[in-house]
Amino acid sequence: MLRKFLIAAAGAALLAGAGAAWAGPGDDPANWRKVDSENLLQFTVNGQEILIELRPDIAPIHVAQIRKIVRDGNYDKLPFHRVIDEFMAQGGDVYSVYQVYPRYPNMPGEFTWGRDPSKQKVQWFGATPDGDKLGYFEGFLVQGQPDETAMILDPPVARTWALHCQGVTSMARSQSVDSASTEFFLMRHARVGPGTLDKTYSVWGRALTGLDAIRGIKVGPEERDGRFANNKDADKLTKAVIVTDIAAAKRPTVYVKRTDGPEFAATLAAISVADPYAACALPPVDVVVERPSP
Repeated sequence: MLRKFLIAAAGAALLAGAGAAWAGPGDDPANWRKVDSENLLQFTVNGQEILIELRPDIAPIHVAQIRKIVRDGNYDKLPFHRVIDEFMAQGGDVYSVYQVYPRYPNMPGEFTWGRDPSKQKVQWFGATPDGDKLGYFEGFLVQGQPDETAMILDPPVARTWALHCQGVTSMARSQSVDSASTEFFLMRHARVGPGTLDKTYSVWGRALTGLDAIRGIKVGPEERDGRFANNKDADKLTKAVIVTDIAAAKRPTVYVKRTDGPEFAATLAAISVADPYAACALPPVDVVVERPSP
């Protein structure tokens, strides 16, 4: 017996109960995509769950390192040492707590990726004045070159990047573009468009659930740019785990509404935006979480 929860992505449950008439997303693959449990990261913060979808197709090096840090147990009990209310919550400073040596390696920036439109289809719904397209890629809001660009390039790819909308997870770094190692940040609100974070920081996932928990993380002092003088005052990431590693009797199964499915077609047809901020303000893509009954 499963308990099903329909969630407006990263929001609150809308439907629950094993006796609901709705059969569930597992019976409707044309409209729902099951998230691979190896690409699902569970954070526990202030007693609340955040489920994050990892995207190795967007940032393979970052995802591989995050999986290793999680499985090493080195994200557990780390403080969110810099939190800005209308911006983001930053954590993952492994070295300040665990003094891990050898250090996790710095990673090259994975700010954009070369997308083959024949294999990675985006549902475009708008375009910026500069000619970039805006659309959905498996529930992620993305911006990039038109598909036609790939037709004149070898290899046939179009440069694409994920937008730093609310709920997106990205990697912190120093001034060097190739300096990210363990620190990450969770977007509390959107910071998108030219001169912001897009194409300069590596997006590795997004929170499918738990946006309220992200926004509930304690904010640091404004005069210190959100940095806590004493990490004992900061909220902590209690536990991080790859969902594959959770016992089957407790493991959540997560589905995301397909933006390329027939049910989403009417919603997609009604969207026309020309600005990344307007894209981030669109209603979230639905998520279903199924849990084994206790």
